[in-house]
Amino acid sequence: MSRLYTGCTALLALAFIAACSKDSTRTDLAGPGSSSSAGFSSNSGNGGGGDADDDGDDADGNRTIAMRDDCDPRDPAWAPVGCLRRRGDVTVAEFRAENNSLLATAVVGHQAWRNDPNYLELRSGRTVRIRNEGGRPHTFTEVAMFGGGRVPDPDLNRGLVIAPECQGPNAPNIAPGSSTEVSGLAIGNHRFQCCNHPWMRAIIKVKAHGDHGDDD
Repeated sequence: MSRLYTGCTALLALAFIAACSKDSTRTDLAGPGSSSSAGFSSNSGNGGGGDADDDGDDADGNRTIAMRDDCDPRDPAWAPVGCLRRRGDVTVAEFRAENNSLLATAVVGHQAWRNDPNYLELRSGRTVRIRNEGGRPHTFTEVAMFGGGRVPDPDLNRGLVIAPECQGPNAPNIAPGSSTEVSGLAIGNHRFQCCNHPWMRAIIKVKAHGDHGDDD
């Protein structure tokens, strides 16, 4: 009788854990968009789990960076592009209020607009998948030096010189719910930024096989 009771208890516990795991998966995107890219391979997303962190290795040892924001879809001021999150708490008024600081000569930017993680190490030959987990279009553009973006709004580029890479056709938008991949990076540091929100920055450090690091 004791063994039967113990076995039933274990089965119930496993069923409870499985149910909780299923319920914990959710999405904050209203729907996937489409993206076009030059120099990247692009995939349409499925809404992708807006607040879930996924910065570890996948089954092939590749890595993921999520582009995030927290725009409020209830605020009509996000028009004409809109906000494609199902839930969000940042209005346009708040977004603009947090962009600049009296203590800084350059744009600070609302910190809900970010790359997660913003520093990544990986071994040579690996791929990094970039997913737009926010509700606004973002780019993930490699630049020689971090600089300003292409949006003609001084509030977004205060104190910054536009990065040349953001002025050409090689800075495609990645729509909410979509993803792209970055591969073939040489050994060394690579700088990436959003050309719409230039404080969204990331460094990918590519290391040779055998180097010690977080990707080993």
